[in-house]
Amino acid sequence: MLDERNTIKCIIHILLVIIMISNIVGATRSYATAFSMQRSCALKKQKVILSSLAADTQNNVERSTEDEQVVPLYLAEGLFAVYKPLEWTSNDVVGYIRKMLETDARKRGATVNKRKSKKGFKVGHGGTLDPLATGVIVLGVGSGTKELQNYLTGSKKYRASVELGYETNTLDLEGNVTITAPFDHITEDRIEKVIPNFVGKIMQIPPIFSAIRKDGKRLYDEARAGKTVDDIEIEPREVHIYGLEYIKHDHNGKQLPCFGLNVECGGGTYIRSLVRDIGKSLDSVATMTSLERTQQGVFTITDAIPKEEWTVESIYNAIERANKARSVTEDQKLNEPSNQMDEKTIE
Repeated sequence: MLDERNTIKCIIHILLVIIMISNIVGATRSYATAFSMQRSCALKKQKVILSSLAADTQNNVERSTEDEQVVPLYLAEGLFAVYKPLEWTSNDVVGYIRKMLETDARKRGATVNKRKSKKGFKVGHGGTLDPLATGVIVLGVGSGTKELQNYLTGSKKYRASVELGYETNTLDLEGNVTITAPFDHITEDRIEKVIPNFVGKIMQIPPIFSAIRKDGKRLYDEARAGKTVDDIEIEPREVHIYGLEYIKHDHNGKQLPCFGLNVECGGGTYIRSLVRDIGKSLDSVATMTSLERTQQGVFTITDAIPKEEWTVESIYNAIERANKARSVTEDQKLNEPSNQMDEKTIE
C-alpha cells in the first residue's frame, strides 16, 4: 500500500511540474507575440512618418517648380505693328520695344537671359524703313519672330511725295543735290501716261545708299567712303509693283512740280529708285521728299501703335488682338466650302 501511495505522489508531482512548465512556455510565447506586435506597429508608424515627410518634400519641390513657371518671359507672343517715327531707324524701334518688355519681365520676376543666347528675349522687325520714312513697321515678339520672314517678302503699301527738277545722291532729302533738270514741260497728263509703265514686274537699280552688299561690302559704306554710282556697277533687280496711283499733291498739299504716289509693291522694292526712274521717264529728274508706309501685310495704319502710346500693356494687347484675328481668319478658311465637286455627284 505504501508503494502505491508513493507512486501516486510521484505521478502527481510530475504532472504539477509539467503544468508549471506549460504555463511558463505559454507566458513566454504571449510576451514574444506582444513584443512582435508592438515592434510591428512601431515600424508601421515610422514608415507612415517617413512617407509623409517624403510627400511633403515632393510637394514643396513641385510647388517651387510651379512658382518658377508662373512667371512667363512673355505675356503674349506673336506679331503687332507700330508707327515708326521720323528719323528713327528700324533697329531703334526694335531696341526701344525690347528694352521696355525686358524691363517689365524682370519686374514680374521672370528670368531674362542674355540677348545673344538662344533663350534671350526675342524682338525683331519685318522690313526696314529708312530713317526719313514713317509708318507701319511690323514687329515680332517671342515665337512671332519666326513669322517675320513672310513680311520681308510680302506686299506693302506706301504713300510717297515727289519733287521734280533735282536729284540727290541718296535719292531723298537726306543727301546732297547732284543733278538738276528742267521740269516746265511736265504736265499731269504726261505723268499719268508714264505711270502704267511701272506697274507689274520691272527691273530696278537699287540706290547706292542701301544695305545691299556688293563684293562683300554694304553699298552705303562704299557711298560714305566717297564712291558714286559711276564708281560702282550696281546690278538691276526684278521687283513687283502691284499698283501705282498718281496723286495731284504731296504730303504738304503742294502741286506740280510736286505730287504724290500711292504704291503697292513686293519685297525688295526701293521707292526712292522708283521715283528716280519716273523722273527720268519724264525727261527730267526727281527726288522723293517723304515716304509713309501705310500697310504691311494685314497690318494697316489704324493697327499701328503711335509712339506716344507705346506701353507694355498696349503692345501685349495688340499681339493678342492680332492672334485672335488670325485665328478667326483661319477658322473661316476651314469652314469655306470646297470648290471641288464630289466625284459621286459627277457620276
